[in-house]
Amino acid sequence: MRKFLLLPCLILLLFEGQAQDRHEAWLRVNLVHWYAPKKAMGLELHQRMQSNYWTKEKNPFEHPMLSIARPWLYWKLKKEWTLSYSPLSYHGYTVLHNSAGETKDYIELRTTVGLQKNHKLGSTLSRHRAWYELRFIDIKGDAYQFATRFRIQNAFIIPLWKPTAKSQLGYQLSNEFFLAAQTGYVGFDHNRLYNALQLRAGKQEFNLGYQWSLHKNGTQLYNRRQVFLNTSFEL
Repeated sequence: MRKFLLLPCLILLLFEGQAQDRHEAWLRVNLVHWYAPKKAMGLELHQRMQSNYWTKEKNPFEHPMLSIARPWLYWKLKKEWTLSYSPLSYHGYTVLHNSAGETKDYIELRTTVGLQKNHKLGSTLSRHRAWYELRFIDIKGDAYQFATRFRIQNAFIIPLWKPTAKSQLGYQLSNEFFLAAQTGYVGFDHNRLYNALQLRAGKQEFNLGYQWSLHKNGTQLYNRRQVFLNTSFEL
């Protein structure tokens, strides 16, 4: 049984050895306000920067890569499930074309629906999430296409130190798997593996860590290595 569990990891390591590297820095701020016991609204903001991978530069703050603004609506359901819905979100991309740093910008809009459930495994918190995305890519350009994507994330937060009843230092390990359906292709899109230290103070969270993701673009595989500060605030 253990051999079957190790097989996906070995496949990812094989891909890792064949892929090129990209170095990035990510910042995510998630704001949530529960205006009723089972209803909330929120706003998710991302800023991502990147190195010039054409020159094998490793400075992750060299060029902008992606800006995201995604509004959310949340509903608490029975048995600890939470339904989330983002009617329309903005994704502004910057693509590097060459070693000279020439870029092209394009805009993507998305509609997202998701489900999440938290479990307690002893003192460890596990979070399980599934998202389905409708993507409107390059809406103002000649390369417009419609695509969909299915995302599954599993996260585990292990407590390391609890100085007070409402604060905790923990270790977070998560994996997110993406399947895409777009023009001419259906299958693996990318996979993200994230590990971080988490500081929780009341209902606020700060996660600082390293994320490795493996991507597929046509027949090409490439790595993305990210320094990632992921925060969440309940207002």
